[in-house]
Formats: sequence, structure tokens, C-alpha cells
Amino acid sequence: MGNVYREFKGLANCLPPERIGFSYLESALNVDIDDSGMIRRRPGYKRVYEGAVHSLWSDGRVCLFCEGGQLNELLSPETTGGPYGVRSLRQGLASGRRMAYLSLNGTVYYSDGAVTGAINTRGESHWPRTWGMAPPPPPILSPAEGNLRTGKYAIALTYVRRAGAYSGGQESGTSVLSSIETGTGGITAAVTASDDPDVVGINLYVTTVNGETLYLAMRLPNQSAAVALKDEPAPMLTAVTEGLKPPPAGHLITYYRGRIYMAAYDVIYYSEPFAFELYNMAANWIPFNGMITLLAAAEEGIFVGTRDELFMLRGATPDKFTLHRISGCGAVIATQATGEMRHPINGGNGANSLKRTLLWESRRGKCSVSLEGGSEINYAAEGIYSYECGLTGAGIVHRRDGMNLYISVMKGAINSGGPRVNCYMETVYASGAPTMPPISISAS
Repeated sequence: MGNVYREFKGLANCLPPERIGFSYLESALNVDIDDSGMIRRRPGYKRVYEGAVHSLWSDGRVCLFCEGGQLNELLSPETTGGPYGVRSLRQGLASGRRMAYLSLNGTVYYSDGAVTGAINTRGESHWPRTWGMAPPPPPILSPAEGNLRTGKYAIALTYVRRAGAYSGGQESGTSVLSSIETGTGGITAAVTASDDPDVVGINLYVTTVNGETLYLAMRLPNQSAAVALKDEPAPMLTAVTEGLKPPPAGHLITYYRGRIYMAAYDVIYYSEPFAFELYNMAANWIPFNGMITLLAAAEEGIFVGTRDELFMLRGATPDKFTLHRISGCGAVIATQATGEMRHPINGGNGANSLKRTLLWESRRGKCSVSLEGGSEINYAAEGIYSYECGLTGAGIVHRRDGMNLYISVMKGAINSGGPRVNCYMETVYASGAPTMPPISISAS
């Protein structure tokens, strides 16, 4: 009598083929196994663009990738009115550096460990801009005639983006202070215009005589000029961006409770609250022992992975964070992805629910953990299917035919010789990136 195959649980190679039973497969090619345990053939694909591309990413509204030192946007047929198209958004990037992206409130922020930038995606036409603004050069001061009291004054400048001075981090950090002793009643300040096309104004702040607090004295157009200050400012609007700067370049980005967190090698930097383009580089950073290979916000905190360990920063704000070691599995860089996956309810009595889930590759195979509470990791293939862990890779969650599929690839096997290090990003931060192999973008 033949065997009846009721369901398949996937591949298995941890036991000899004759001992794996009828629920597992020894090999499978171009098939998916759905939630009912049945096999279905994978659909085909068509090639829409070919080249030496990397860092492909999409949030469903915009699709970005890097090629030949450029950041490009892949345009859909609905946009072009014909075949797929490509539009260059930025040139002059170092070839091969992996780009990280974060879509937030109609803006896509990006960084590759060397540069940062942002793309406004609110309208039909997406336009690139800087992520934050570098503070202006300090003003050059000289005495002039006026009504100021005799004494010492300090002056600082900020640049203002077109959206306004105090909305969404649209004012830069302040310049270095310039000070002057005046006995002539006035001050002339030489200010320097920004070459950023989105900057429309310059704010001039000044202290009261022998004071320390900066007050707004003038709003100027974005022009290099010498301006005269003859009267003390009204002590009303103070400088709120003193000492702040644009974000540093990093290789992983996430958003958590009003701040953007950026991993730059072994340090996490975080923005000011609800000011995503302003960073206090003197204080707002968290060091880790080893390069950070995973960074993902959850309901209760932030998951942080290194090559050998997985941690969670629990708490609502950085000053409340407590560090918890979750596992010794580690994470392969760039394999993390998020999507909806099924999790057991009440200890696994047969019922389950869809939850936002973080998935990644590790030394213990594919891992997943709910982002909606708890930190229990599921090692889906452990003890069932064994495969070699890589040094770097890529991962996505793809929804197809009602299934949420985690698809990952890796390269540079750990046990293939040489020191056990994260060669890709350590090389990026040290002396440039390795050559990326030619690949193609396909749409199913």
C-alpha cells in the first residue's frame, strides 16, 4: 500500500533521508509550501532592469537601488506610461557601499556609512535633499554705531529650510559662537549663504549684554552679506538647536518612539525627539562591544544584534533604556526584514495570530521574533535543516498568494577560510567596499 502525503513541513537534512519521515523533503526546487502544508509551484518572473546593482529597497511607493556610484529610483510603468524606467537621484557615491533606508512621514532617509541623504516622497515627483543641514560658518564681527549697551555680546547663526524655522527640524544647528566687546553701540556681522538649494533663510541670534542665552534678533534671506545690529533683541525666541548637527553616516537605521536611531559601526546615535534631522553628537549615543549587524524597533524597545549576540534596549526613551542579552545567535548583517507572520496564542494551543515579526539569518539558521511584545526567538530550522552561515546577505518578506515568505541569501561563508569577521562592513569602514557581483532586478 502506498504512502499518503497529507502535508509537508519543508526541507530536512539533519537526519539521513531514510529517517526523516514523510513530513519533510530531501530536496525541493522552485516550490513553496503553504500554511496548509501543501506544495505549490512558484510563479515565474520577468526581468525589468539589468546591471551591477545593489541595495534594492522599496516601501511600496518608491523603489530605490544603487548602481555605479549612483542612487537611482526604479519607475513603474504607471509612472512612465511605458516600460520600467530609471531616474538618477544622486551621483558621486562610493561604488559598492550597501545603502540603508528608512521611510517615515513622507520622507525616505538613507545612508551607506559614508554619506547621508533624504528623498521627499509626499508628492507625485520625488526630489532628493540633504538629511539635515550643516551649521553655518561663524559670523565675522566688527564694531559699528548703534544703541547697544557697552559690554560683551555673542552671536550665532542658523540656516532655515523652505518649510519654516520651527517645523520638523527645518532649522539647522547653530554655528560656533562669535564674540565681541563693543563700546560703539553696534555690531556688524558678516554672514555666509548656504549653497543648499532648499535653504531659504538665515536666523541671527545674539545674547544680551554679558549674557549667555541666545535670542532671535533677525531673520535674513539666504544671502552672503554684512548686517548691522544696533539694538538688543527682545528676550522672547531662544535658540533651540544650539550645539546640534546633522546625523552621522551609518549602515543601519530604525525609528522608535519619536527618534531615528542610526548604527555606525559599533555605536548607535539617536536624534532629538521628533527632530529627525538634529543630533547631539556629544551626548546622544550608545556604544556596543562589536560591530552592530541588526537594528530593529519593537513595541518594548530596540533589538540590537552583533555578529555573536542579540540584545534588546528596553524602555521608552534612551535615558530609560536597560540592556538585556536575548541570545547568543548573533545576526548576519543586512539579512533582517519585517513582515506579518503567525504566532501561537496562549502557549500554542492550536490558535495563532498575525503579528509584525522581525526575521534574520544567524549562526543558528533563520530566526524570528515578534515585534509586538516579548522577546522569545523562534529558530525555525534548528535541528531540522542545517546550512552554512554567511558573512553578509540580504533578506526580504514577500507576500504571494496569501503567504508571507521570508527570502534570504548569504555570501562569504564563515568557515570558508580567513578570520571570522564581518568582512563586508569592516572593509567599508576601513578602506572601501569590495566589488559587488552583477545582478538583475526582477518583478514577478
